[in-house]
Amino acid sequence: MQTMPDNYRIRKVAVDDEQLRPLIDLHHECLPSRQHAAPEQKAGFLAEVRDALRGREALVLAVFDADRVVAYKVAYRTGNRHEILYSWLGGVHPHHRRRGLARALIRAQHAWALESGLTHVETQTWGDNAGMLMLNLQEGFSIVGATSGPDRPGVRVILRKTLSAPTLPR
Repeated sequence: MQTMPDNYRIRKVAVDDEQLRPLIDLHHECLPSRQHAAPEQKAGFLAEVRDALRGREALVLAVFDADRVVAYKVAYRTGNRHEILYSWLGGVHPHHRRRGLARALIRAQHAWALESGLTHVETQTWGDNAGMLMLNLQEGFSIVGATSGPDRPGVRVILRKTLSAPTLPR
């Protein structure tokens, strides 16, 4: 199994505009549909992310190559009893893919969730995003449903993973 190369570092990022802005810029670089977004669209998305995380226990992780953000995951605690980590946003810069960065971020998220007493992780991805679907299935998620959204045609696949403490080999 591939591990993250030594030149990359995962860091927790604060939920404030200065810390989130590089992640929002990266988000727009990762998604072809957002690459040509106007500055006001990026600013609007930054406000949307910041406002969505306000008042929630959030976990924002970023992978840095030196001082540049090259991958990220944004998640927050939710559920009736606040027992679920919802992994909301994430991406890896196209020039840094296939290096284990997304897998390392997922594992760091799940370790944090387990340490924080959460019992499940949920996420959604588009049905045509085969790489993300495969990674989530390899990391122990199960497909629990599907939905469609008004923002684009296609199916969003809903995935869930039950967290459990790692067991030691015998």
